[in-house]
Amino acid sequence: MNVMDNSPIDVPVVGRLVKEEYAVGQLADCCLYALPSNVNAIAVEGKEVFEKLLASMGEKQLLNKYDFEVLEKMPVLDNHPTLDSAIKEEQCQFVMSLYTPSKADKQYLLLKTEREKLYSDLAMMLYTSERISKHSVNELLKDFAIDTPDVFCDGVKEAAKSEKFWKNYFVSIASDMFHPTFGMRASLPKIREALKIDGIITHQKKSAMIDRMMENINKFRRNRDEKAEAELNYVLSSLDIESLKRVLTKMSKKQLETFCKTTNPKILAQESTMTLEIKYVGEVDPNNRADGNYRLFLHKNYDQIHVHFGRREAFILYLIYIIDKYEHDKVDSLNIEDYRSEFNSLYLAVYGQDEGDSRFDKLIGRGKDENGNLMPSQIKHCYSDIRMAVSDGCEKLRELPAPFILTDPNEHLYVLKNKLSIPRTLIELTI
Repeated sequence: MNVMDNSPIDVPVVGRLVKEEYAVGQLADCCLYALPSNVNAIAVEGKEVFEKLLASMGEKQLLNKYDFEVLEKMPVLDNHPTLDSAIKEEQCQFVMSLYTPSKADKQYLLLKTEREKLYSDLAMMLYTSERISKHSVNELLKDFAIDTPDVFCDGVKEAAKSEKFWKNYFVSIASDMFHPTFGMRASLPKIREALKIDGIITHQKKSAMIDRMMENINKFRRNRDEKAEAELNYVLSSLDIESLKRVLTKMSKKQLETFCKTTNPKILAQESTMTLEIKYVGEVDPNNRADGNYRLFLHKNYDQIHVHFGRREAFILYLIYIIDKYEHDKVDSLNIEDYRSEFNSLYLAVYGQDEGDSRFDKLIGRGKDENGNLMPSQIKHCYSDIRMAVSDGCEKLRELPAPFILTDPNEHLYVLKNKLSIPRTLIELTI
């Protein structure tokens, strides 16, 4: 194992870190994917181990929100040759897209492991993800500190009054004494070296750093002063999620817009030139039963892509969202359980079969198996299918997928209404 405090931020403690120019739409940030060529016992065990790790750490201890998914097919990587090549070279079983809001590029962590090392390796993947994400957030906050020192200092000083802030700090001291790899911050020895401090950075020393925030920001802004930067890094490293949110609430609307711009799907939707069309074809494809009488096509310039869904329920679910977006100027989260009638009508129109009711029961978790036992809800798999299928088409058209995909039931589409084309006959089925 590498001692992370002595390693560059782009050197993972486990696996291989790969950088791409832009994101793979099918891969959501902080979701650990088991690749389809390796869907075997280790993938099943990986899910169990990953869930145990998350449960033992607790969500409040983590910067990111994590998930696990077994891919049924490989994502399209035609536009991501570096990642495609690395996956083949490493023959890895797992891949995770990392959350790095301060970076223009996109980073992926690849892992090939063995059953005996599965627990420790997945733990190190989590650690690496948290470390890189926190470093990236700190870099972003540092930029805002330079631009708006008054607002930023007030936010940090307010955060420093909380018990949680200092609890996080004292825990970090203990972890540095006993295990220097779990400080979760920018290289601690390098910070100490820049500050000319031997041993532990005490409570009084850290309090003094907080008091010098404005002075350090100005020094760093003027001439990139190393000691000022080291103190900034150290204070930022103790900001927990609640403290980060408190700092963000102190920013102006314009500052927050700048902060969110790189990942804002609304802006991407406004800038997109791609259109979505639901087209009547008039037959169900015998080779792909999810391709029915009506199908989804993506258009950009003179190119057209037919989107192939893996599940019929996923396509009908996506239709419900598209129609809702088309019909209403303002949309919000949908309670899909209220859309049984619309689901049944659309399913009959698309697939010509009167089995929408039973399909809907399976979708929301009310379906029963041969023994009469309730089956687990399929809705999570459908949202995954939507993301994979639509992102696949976006990849082929070199379009960022964020405005056109759904990742969970609480989201809606950001695509603009004027970029949608839907037959009126389908819309009338939902009225």
